[in-house]
Amino acid sequence: MRRWIAVLGVVATAGCIPACGTEDPAPDVVVEISNVQFSPMDVTTSRGGTVEWRFDDGGLLHHVESPGLFDSGITGDGTYRHTFTDPGVYEYSCSVHPYMTGIITVL
Repeated sequence: MRRWIAVLGVVATAGCIPACGTEDPAPDVVVEISNVQFSPMDVTTSRGGTVEWRFDDGGLLHHVESPGLFDSGITGDGTYRHTFTDPGVYEYSCSVHPYMTGIITVL
């Protein structure tokens, strides 16, 4: 009986190795948030492209949003990603610092 349990444990673990070790694919565009600004402010990506905002402003709170499209929530660290499915020009801002604005152009 113990041999079967050991074999099942190995099979279950081996089945998880590829799926458990995968990471999200790299974003198509990265926008750094530091010094109370988006850098770069204006970016371009293709339809289906993912933009990643990296909060790197010493813990200062920011909120990346385009009302009705995406919303990072208020945070001071980490990253936020959004994938754009439709072509267009999308304005976004930081609600905490309204002078922080940017544009995403999706081709």
